[in-house]
This record gives sequence, structure tokens and C-alpha cells, in this order.
Amino acid sequence: MLPTIEAQPTPTAADLDAVPRGNTQKNVNRDLLAYLLQHEAPRLQRPGLRWLDVPCGEGEFLTQVRRFFAPAELWGADIRPVAPAVPGGLNGYRVIDLNREFPFTDTGQFAVISSVSGIMCFGNTDQFIARCAQQLQPDGLLVVTNDNYATVRDRLSFLFLGRTRRFKWLYEPGEGNVQQVSQQELKRLFDRHGLRLKKVGYTSFYTEDWLFAPLAALLWPLQWLRLRRLRSTTSWEMRKQLFGFRSLLYRHYYFIGEKIS
Repeated sequence: MLPTIEAQPTPTAADLDAVPRGNTQKNVNRDLLAYLLQHEAPRLQRPGLRWLDVPCGEGEFLTQVRRFFAPAELWGADIRPVAPAVPGGLNGYRVIDLNREFPFTDTGQFAVISSVSGIMCFGNTDQFIARCAQQLQPDGLLVVTNDNYATVRDRLSFLFLGRTRRFKWLYEPGEGNVQQVSQQELKRLFDRHGLRLKKVGYTSFYTEDWLFAPLAALLWPLQWLRLRRLRSTTSWEMRKQLFGFRSLLYRHYYFIGEKIS
């Protein structure tokens, strides 16, 4: 007999608006959770579902996962020596340097692995995506978010200053946020490691970004034409998700991929 799934209250817009920003860009956690609740809720409300967040930081995102997907078993890993204080506690936590290794070793043990603003903090992105795919159950979800440096503002910054906005000229030893990972590279890694990209979304728009909207409107027809003419196995629908108009203005993107059975 299948386990009974207790009905969860449908979150309201006010519930989602109350989601804290956490250690990422504005609205990233809110919009990501809104998408998962709208499109993936039935599979994510199953009792015993295992969810790994890596790196999990102070547990900001896992706290919201506990709030909206209460039946899930939560796991985390980070370089921090102490597990984050997540309501209800964690089922497992590992102290780990993701530049060198990956937490947990059992193949196919997680239904969801999330990494919010994580891949910019360590190298070995190829190895990281490969290990995530290995740890996912068949049809499991990999959720990755990252800063978008393909905006008009970032392009102008690179043109005149030789650097994008979020990434500095010089770094101090041990400083984070140093790895620039483009959308096209992340998609390639999803494809390479057997993860079907289901959704690419853009979020984090600030009032000051309206200043760059006229330039984005001028650039968009050229980008659209290039996307239409480009030879690629990537579908037109996915091209629009990857490099639609929002990619020119919004500061953060998220990928949701499903492990191919």
C-alpha cells in the first residue's frame, strides 16, 4: 500500500513574498520556490523524499524547503564547521570543500539536489554536475542558480572596464564568488551528464535596471535573429528560455534539470 500523502495548504502570494532573500540575489529563493510549487509540487510532497542542498550556507534555502515541502528529509553540506539551524533539524550534514570533493557517496540516493548561488564559489563545475547527476535518483531534479553576467549592464562593464559587474579585477586569497559560469556552459554540462533541462528562468530585477531597458530593446532583435539562425540541436523553445529578452536585464538565472532514466 502506498503511503498516505497529507495534503499541504496551498501557499499564497503573501507566503511567497515573505520568503527571505537569504545569501543570494533578490527574489531568487522566492521565484525558484514559486516555480517548484506550481510545476513540481506532487512529486516534492512525497513522504521520505530526500533533498540535498549544497553548499547550504546558513540554511536559508533549506528552511524554506522545510516550510513549503514539509514531508521532505533534508540534507546539507558546506565548508562551515557547524550544521545550520534548520527547523526540524537535518537528516545529514557534511563539512566539505567542494573544490576537492563531494558529500555523500551512495549513488541515486536523492530526489532533489539544489545549489543556490553555489557554483560561482568553487571550481570543478564539470565534476560537481557529474556527481550531482550520479547522486540523483532516476527522474530526480537538479536545481542550480547563478548570477547572470550576460546582461546589457555587464556587457557594457566588460567593454569599458574589462570585467563584469559581479566579478572583480583582483581577488584576495580565500575569497568567494570567483567562478564565472555561463548559461551555455552550464547547459552543456547538464546535457553531458544526462540531465534534461526542463526550465531556465530569470529573476532579480532592480529599479535601476530600467535604465538599461532601451539598450536591451535595441540589442534584442539582433540577438533574436542570431538565435533563430544558429545551427544547434537545442530547440527553439529552449533557446528562448536561455537567451530571451529577460536575459538582457535580470541579474540571476536558475536551471532545473531532470535526470534521464
